[in-house]
Amino acid sequence: MLTKEENSNKIYIGSKVFDVFLIVFMAVLSLVFIYPFLNVIAISLSSNRMITTGQVTFFPRELFFEGYKLLFKEQNIFRAYGNTVIIAVATMVLSLSLTSLLAYVMMVPDFVLRKFLAIFLLITMFFSGGTVPTYILIQRLGIYDTWWALILPNALSAYNVFIYRAFYKGISLEIREAARIDGAGELRILTTIYVPLSKALYATFGLMSVVGVWNSYYEALLYIKDPDRQPIQMLLRKIVFSSGTDSMNDTNLMLASGALNPLNVQYACVVATIGPILLVYPFVQKYFAQGMQIGAVKG
Repeated sequence: MLTKEENSNKIYIGSKVFDVFLIVFMAVLSLVFIYPFLNVIAISLSSNRMITTGQVTFFPRELFFEGYKLLFKEQNIFRAYGNTVIIAVATMVLSLSLTSLLAYVMMVPDFVLRKFLAIFLLITMFFSGGTVPTYILIQRLGIYDTWWALILPNALSAYNVFIYRAFYKGISLEIREAARIDGAGELRILTTIYVPLSKALYATFGLMSVVGVWNSYYEALLYIKDPDRQPIQMLLRKIVFSSGTDSMNDTNLMLASGALNPLNVQYACVVATIGPILLVYPFVQKYFAQGMQIGAVKG
């Protein structure tokens, strides 16, 4: 029979072995996730000879910047970036504002319509009008070929409302009652008490909203025809499918001569797409891990 000390040492050794296994496993998993990203960057900066012979892995071989030069020769690229930033920021602000307001009133115990709103939102999670009715609605609202066609459909999510409401319920109602006794209205209670206490919530869903808009091109393909209003994804989609830019003569000559590989331009587009998001992410990362646990079962 093992003594108490021997049993403790056995548990300690088992714990250390498990820790080592977990570290190795996570390192391998991280490598699996990181490799495709590094490979895309490396290929976008490598010469045609290195790409075609399969010698590019983690790092660029024979640095070659023509893919990025051709990409940024596109006349509308900076305008498209600006359009995307405006659409993403407007969608995020509108989404956070409307979701907060609706979730707050549904959280208030004495609000008479909260059950009706909960059922109404729940129905929308299972049934939707579909693409054609949405297209007709966009036209009837008079927002076709405007940024509002991309902003308004993403302004409110029923799922997000329920997550917000669950988070707000975790905040003590006594705080709200004390504020009401001091004469604060409902809007002031929301903006001065609930919003500051929900930084992780807003950072997480704000980032998700921006990423969703940034990566989306399908809605713009349906609703935006004016090239001056199109977001960056529409422009990059055209470049990826054509393997070139508006300077197609230069591009075709380089492709024909073997100086340029189609992957140079295509992967440069991928890097140009994810680059801004990677720059923003570190600023909200500290809230992201906490925010991803929002909605978990609380004891």
